[in-house]
Amino acid sequence: MTPQRTIEVYDSADDLYRAAAALVATQLAAAIHERGRALVALSGGSLTTRLYPLLANPPWRDQIDWGGLSVLFADERYVPFDDAENTYRATRQTLLDHVPVQADQVFPAPTYYRDPEQAAAIYQQQAAALLAVHGGAFDVVLLGIGPDGHTASLFPRHPALTAPADRLVVVVRDAPKPPSLRLSLTPAALNAARAVIFVVSGADKAAAVAAALAETGDRLDQPTRLIQPVGGKIYWLLDRAANPQG
Repeated sequence: MTPQRTIEVYDSADDLYRAAAALVATQLAAAIHERGRALVALSGGSLTTRLYPLLANPPWRDQIDWGGLSVLFADERYVPFDDAENTYRATRQTLLDHVPVQADQVFPAPTYYRDPEQAAAIYQQQAAALLAVHGGAFDVVLLGIGPDGHTASLFPRHPALTAPADRLVVVVRDAPKPPSLRLSLTPAALNAARAVIFVVSGADKAAAVAAALAETGDRLDQPTRLIQPVGGKIYWLLDRAANPQG
């Protein structure tokens, strides 16, 4: 079943991030109301500085029953938790430390292991266990897109794109964007979603968005094209600068 796709364009980045906060809050609140719990996969980048502070404050903070939420990360740079590049650290500072979510509900990628393959295996087990508890699907996967078309830490033409279907987590080596060593959920994991929300701002992303939304194109050149949650919904939220149609 082809996922339902919605594209919304907003006049400014401020309008975009407010709309994204409203959508995320609505989706998570509905999931918790319907099933008593919700599972979300968070990404970093501008989401940590623009979106998460909104979710950490009223009115959106008050719409979510945080006690029913479990948190994974779509990807992580392979750096310690106290490193400025660590997405978990940034997310904790802008969101998690400001909402009533318990530490045992949050599952950061275990980058404290010396061996990234061991870390990936542990994160795979955690992701699989959480998906099993949540009916086999994330309620919300939050993603961005880079000017090169990467999403999470899935880069164009990278071997990580062709991970086996039973792999949920992969080690990304030699990433073209520093740091070169990362962990990422695979396309198969990201496709286990009821809703995938891409939040994109800035004119430097417009060409990548155009390629992502085109009717044809090589999916290995444009990793976002691999994100096709069967029976789920995909939301593209853009500001006017990122809209390839102007």
